[in-house]
Amino acid sequence: MKRLIVLTITVLFLASMGFSANWILDSTSNKLPADLETLVTNAGGTLVKSLDDVGVAVAEFATREEAEAMEAHGFKVMPDIELNWLPGAQNNQGTVEHIGSNEGYYGYQWHLPLIGADLAWDAGYTGYGARVAVVDTGIFYYHPDLTANIDFAAGATFVPGTTDFLDDEGHGTHVSGIVAAVDNDWGSIGVAPHATIIPVKVLSSSGSGNISWIAAGIIHAANQDVDIINLSLGGTISKSGYLPYYTARDAQYYIDLYRKALNYAKSKGALCIHSVGNDSVDMDHNWNQIILPVEAMNANGVGVSATGPKGLQDWYRLASYSNYGTSVVDVAAPGGDYANYPNPYWWYDMVFSTTINLPTTPPGYYRWSWMSGTSMAAPCAAGVAALIVSKYGHMDPSQLKHKLIKSSDDLGKPGADPAYGKGHVNAYEAIK
Repeated sequence: MKRLIVLTITVLFLASMGFSANWILDSTSNKLPADLETLVTNAGGTLVKSLDDVGVAVAEFATREEAEAMEAHGFKVMPDIELNWLPGAQNNQGTVEHIGSNEGYYGYQWHLPLIGADLAWDAGYTGYGARVAVVDTGIFYYHPDLTANIDFAAGATFVPGTTDFLDDEGHGTHVSGIVAAVDNDWGSIGVAPHATIIPVKVLSSSGSGNISWIAAGIIHAANQDVDIINLSLGGTISKSGYLPYYTARDAQYYIDLYRKALNYAKSKGALCIHSVGNDSVDMDHNWNQIILPVEAMNANGVGVSATGPKGLQDWYRLASYSNYGTSVVDVAAPGGDYANYPNPYWWYDMVFSTTINLPTTPPGYYRWSWMSGTSMAAPCAAGVAALIVSKYGHMDPSQLKHKLIKSSDDLGKPGADPAYGKGHVNAYEAIK
């Protein structure tokens, strides 16, 4: 079978924001009233959906005043704003290579031996039994490097107008391939090539999504008996509000909402692994800005910064774009970099993985791409966590987090530091 590789790069951009007629109703009692639909109707609204597990609902109201009438019934009320949640945009550089069908792509995947994944495989641990939910743009389930590892029954979409979790953007497919591209002697391979992937589509083809879509996706993933939830996404909001879209009180409510969703995931036995963002900022001193959901995790999840070489040298350097800060970074992992641009073959410094086909992709071809970002670092860490599960079995999220961190290589200053947290993930040490 012929294969097609298309080069892409992740770059920084400002997210768009949109108004919504939908409002999030977050019950302070964590339980929705039995007569919720009647209460919403009497307030002049229409119930859109309910997330019964955490006492959250979404309803349509014409005005803020109508929506806030629900506060009398024990709800925090906030607008369901739309954000762009991907920490970068894919920029097709036009470099296309055709590679023979008998040639594997492992040679491009420098991140795998860097974290000792090959040694973990040799020791007999490849992700069997681990279940990893990827809450993202979905997954291109036709890709031969992914199909066999997908739990189709557990997957879902929360993007209106879509019928399943088919990826129409590419980000989620790239992330999924980093975690668990199939061990099939063909194409690429994931950190945990026998782990099961549960695709949860919460972002549209533009990388955008409403606040409630991501929360609903986390809750759904937590209910699918997963060990790990990968969250390679982040939306930046202002703590002081951003009128006319949302107020300072709304901003605090968003934080509370995601904290509730992440706490629920932990209660269901899932460890959430987060990208920390690509703005090159010190998140210990990012005073009025907050990135969700990573900064709502408290101690329940794992925040991952990105490392990346320059000219295939200095492998453990903090990537030029990576956010940092001891308040959010628990570990570092390979995310690649594009700092060597425009030198020849600069894209080899990025992370190689699966991506979606385009309408122009010839029949019988499938695509892979190079991307950089903390979005790529998080699934490297998630893959290592899946290898731990394949050895020890399902465990409490706190135990899994402890094993992931304890087995990491302490870089930077001894102990926790802003760039690497408590270390750079090491798959082989994790299963030793």
